[in-house]
Amino acid sequence: MQNFISRPTRTNTNDFAHRREDSLDYNEFKNLASSLISNQHQKEWNHEPRLTQILLNQNLTVMFDGHIIKEQCTLYPNVLKINIHYIQLSQYQIKRKQLIHNNKKCYLLLLGNDIMLFFSSFDIQKHWYNQIKQFCIMKNLLVKYRLQEQLFQDFYSIIKKKNRQQFSAYIINKQQPYLDHTFGLLHESKNHSILKIRRIYEDTNNYVMITERFEGEPVFNFLLENIQFMEVQVATLIYQILLLLRYLNEHQAYHGNINALNILINRESQSLEIAVIGFIYYPFKQGDDISEYLKWVNLNKYYWSGFEENQIPGIHSDLYQLGVLLYIITFYTKINQDLKRKSDPYKLFQKYMKDLVIKYELIDETIEILTQMKTPDSQFIHVFSSSQLDLIKKLLSNCSLSDALTHQWFVNAKQKAKPHNQRQGLPTLKTIIELKEASDGEASKSQTKRFSIQSDMYDSMDECPTVSYLMRNILDYEKAPCKTHHS
Repeated sequence: MQNFISRPTRTNTNDFAHRREDSLDYNEFKNLASSLISNQHQKEWNHEPRLTQILLNQNLTVMFDGHIIKEQCTLYPNVLKINIHYIQLSQYQIKRKQLIHNNKKCYLLLLGNDIMLFFSSFDIQKHWYNQIKQFCIMKNLLVKYRLQEQLFQDFYSIIKKKNRQQFSAYIINKQQPYLDHTFGLLHESKNHSILKIRRIYEDTNNYVMITERFEGEPVFNFLLENIQFMEVQVATLIYQILLLLRYLNEHQAYHGNINALNILINRESQSLEIAVIGFIYYPFKQGDDISEYLKWVNLNKYYWSGFEENQIPGIHSDLYQLGVLLYIITFYTKINQDLKRKSDPYKLFQKYMKDLVIKYELIDETIEILTQMKTPDSQFIHVFSSSQLDLIKKLLSNCSLSDALTHQWFVNAKQKAKPHNQRQGLPTLKTIIELKEASDGEASKSQTKRFSIQSDMYDSMDECPTVSYLMRNILDYEKAPCKTHHS
């Protein structure tokens, strides 16, 4: 391989002396560069790209594992290929530096302490930096963005200072396991139910994932407000999640943490549009230790019976978690009003999941009631049909993805919705909230009214916290870098 410092052919009598001088010059340069990175890479370098779109492809001088060599470097979404190495960029922070040697300036990009890329000009360095940094971990969030308000637990609206463009910010505790691989999956996924990542920043305790703007609420928040879904809307919600699971399964991935806080409904969309957050992903192999995964997921009591046999998480555990979600929606019971006033939705969710017991006999009894054309318990406002309950049973008992996608409930719900849609359009979410506000004054005189939900605008039920409260969640950011070191 050609080294970064070239060695021109010399023909004079001092050829040996010149070669020795070049060698000393090269070694001096190598030692100088070596002081910036480690002699052995620390991260995994065997990550096959999921997206094969080539963003950049160039022959570059690189340094890793103590060697300076010339290699063809190909940049894919979140993956840098150097020779046989496929390097996941979401593992790394990226830095720009300059190296001056013998009065010559060399422009560098550093990926953590593992890799150094050399460039002959500032413009080429900047071009590669701008392409790579969208996948790397960044610092100094508050230099470029202004946080606005909390929409719900760990989810905020945010504005870019430069052009006032609006985004969403999702805060993730660094204690969550497998974040390198989770970020990689999100960077490399193209699905309408996965929010597109713009940047990922970090502070001392958290990662802050900047995504496309999404105005919505978790499913659990709607349940807390006693907003009633129509059958076709619940079916649409579950079907969209199944389509996402199919996409993930086709790409040898899974979600890992499906629950009523991680499924968001867009309040601005004209149709029921969802976004799914809260991924916990790692490419486990059979026999791997999954105790750390179970410890984290079991905080929400999503425990698939297959784990007892040490089966690794995947599509079957996702389907089980989806079954738990559908069970919660179907058999949700109101939470005490005093408790609601005293606790935020996240704490209420934790308590709800702690107390949750899946009652299989309740499912069977309700199916029997519906089969006999009787009215089910009025407290279960989302019990619609026996086919809905049959899907819950199948999801909780290790059914296949194809069986879930082709289940009769989706056909039935669609057919039922047609006459209703022809008579009158489904009310939008804005209309539903207005109706609810109008009825709040009469709530003590009448039972809880039924509302349907399509989506449109969802006015926040609780006062948003102030920016000062929000700022307490973002800790210990570094001071702003000088202009020569960020763009």
